[in-house]
Amino acid sequence: MLRHAVFAVVALTGLGAQTICASAASPPQAEAAQANSPISQSRTIGSWTVRCYRTQGSVCDLSQIAFERQQNLRVLGVSIAFLPDKNLYTGRFVVPLLVSFAKGMTIEIGAFQLPNLKFRRCERDGCYVEGVLPPQMISAMSQSAPAKGTIKVAAVNGKIVTIPIALDGFADGLAQMKQWDSQKGAPSSAAP
Repeated sequence: MLRHAVFAVVALTGLGAQTICASAASPPQAEAAQANSPISQSRTIGSWTVRCYRTQGSVCDLSQIAFERQQNLRVLGVSIAFLPDKNLYTGRFVVPLLVSFAKGMTIEIGAFQLPNLKFRRCERDGCYVEGVLPPQMISAMSQSAPAKGTIKVAAVNGKIVTIPIALDGFADGLAQMKQWDSQKGAPSSAAP
């Protein structure tokens, strides 16, 4: 908890320069292969990780985490899932604490913009925006250009913080997630 509080103060008050990098949110494959792991299969594709969980049926998501390199702190968590029976995508975006609830969050991918997304809740690991994602956003993220999108949040002090989303591997990861989701039951072994 202290670690997140330190990050929030540094990132959202503008102290010091920051380098933010994205990485796939994947536990080590050896861990995923363990029988007691909630993850039945995972595969990293570019900056994204496809994970399927041990539940009734197949539940998979496509995820990414961005870190502030100097302190190795998470500044963004993204998880996108596809609901085949409803033909829609849902998303969960987690940003650091100390954001302005009134100003919400904005996602920009090339010319596509999804402004004023409202935070649903805050927990120790950050503040959450969750809900159904428009198909236009998924389409924009799937195109090869731009290579990055951004998430913008306003801090409680009014400063706008821009966090990049790496898009390399998104389209292939999305296809893999949908393939695994369409299979009956969760896959049973870790992918290489």
